[in-house]
Amino acid sequence: MPLGSYICCMNTPSICIVCSNISKIEQANTLAAQLGVPLFKEKRNDFDLQLRFDNDYVELFDTALNTGIHVNFVEGALAHRQQFGGGRGQAIARAVGLKQGNTPSVLDITAGLARDAYILACMGCKVTLVEQSPVLYSLIDDGIRRGLTDQASVDVLKNFMDLVNADSILYMEHMDKESRPDVIYIDPMYPERKKSALVKKDMQILQHLLAKDENAELLLKTALEYATKRVVVKRPVHAETVGGIKPSTSISSKKTRYDVYIVNSE
Repeated sequence: MPLGSYICCMNTPSICIVCSNISKIEQANTLAAQLGVPLFKEKRNDFDLQLRFDNDYVELFDTALNTGIHVNFVEGALAHRQQFGGGRGQAIARAVGLKQGNTPSVLDITAGLARDAYILACMGCKVTLVEQSPVLYSLIDDGIRRGLTDQASVDVLKNFMDLVNADSILYMEHMDKESRPDVIYIDPMYPERKKSALVKKDMQILQHLLAKDENAELLLKTALEYATKRVVVKRPVHAETVGGIKPSTSISSKKTRYDVYIVNSE
């Protein structure tokens, strides 16, 4: 599938794949052919973004920012959140309706870097992640592969997370009635900041990679048709609701608001 299907046609960043690990060359070749981008053996400075298949992990490197992102369930923020995250009292847990006697199934249709999905999975939710970008899918898939070798994360990744590379709208439209989730979770690309400080570098890299999320309203409207209990949309605290569609309720933390749309009595 052409890279233009995933990246904004205007101001499209140049991207290449770099693979220095011979054990990953077949995977890198397949992805390069799928995206229609060049594959190199050594790091480059003449491309905006580089998807690097290194020895330790797969990384999306932003040349201008001189930094990269990868998915890590074993160390860092996610591992700390798994151990000390606050459990079912967290805003995200309350937003999806996670409580004693109710552990909903969740379809995350904007998987991104899989952070929220992993948090929910750690709390016992069966989560299906749908990510249409082959680049982000590769990062998550690599994170899962490494996480399956770690005792602390293997149970969550093996039994509570399922990753799919697909268009989210088409995926929802082709779900069997019996397989529809309790909750559909949407985390649209945050709106660009004009006066306040820039978002963190990892989010800047995602903004460079992905088109501005023009389909957030369509995602929400479609999700409302296919969730069996509720749809949850993650937003910045002061952001407008997606499409001006009023939620049933909202749950806020310090910087984040979860707009909750109840689609069926619970």
